[in-house]
Amino acid sequence: MASLATTFPRSRVKTKRPRSQPVSGRTSLPVFYTVKCIDNSRLRREVNPEQRRECFALLGLGVLIFGFVFLFAWQHFQCVRYGYQIEQLKLQQATLEEWNHKLRIEQASLADPQRIDILARQSGLASPSPQQVIRVGPSGSAPISNPEMARIIPNLGPATAAITSGQ
Repeated sequence: MASLATTFPRSRVKTKRPRSQPVSGRTSLPVFYTVKCIDNSRLRREVNPEQRRECFALLGLGVLIFGFVFLFAWQHFQCVRYGYQIEQLKLQQATLEEWNHKLRIEQASLADPQRIDILARQSGLASPSPQQVIRVGPSGSAPISNPEMARIIPNLGPATAAITSGQ
């Protein structure tokens, strides 16, 4: 099988023409620049009431949308902040409950009657004798509704017991 040799046309390398050179078929005219002093400082633009109204309406709508977005963001951030505060307070409550539990255990151990008795005996205290015990309560003979004045009762304590036993 024979292959057919084909030749591709060579691409022409285009050279850029200078700007001063005219395009083929056209002639270029010389360009002159002149400076004119124009004073527009006294001119005022006419105010278009429809455009002004439209501009203010668009500005008001933008402010309204910004306000809603700002309130939504503020509410969201407050919710997040309150969530952190709630978690912090829950942690504080748990530590306080643990502390309260420890204090109750300590109170129960300090109020143990056996412990108090041991400490009292170590300090030199002894159980009271039956003559030293004074029972406080309403007397059986006097009615509760009548006021009762103070009265002298014999053998009220160790001082009277020592006096009566010493004689």
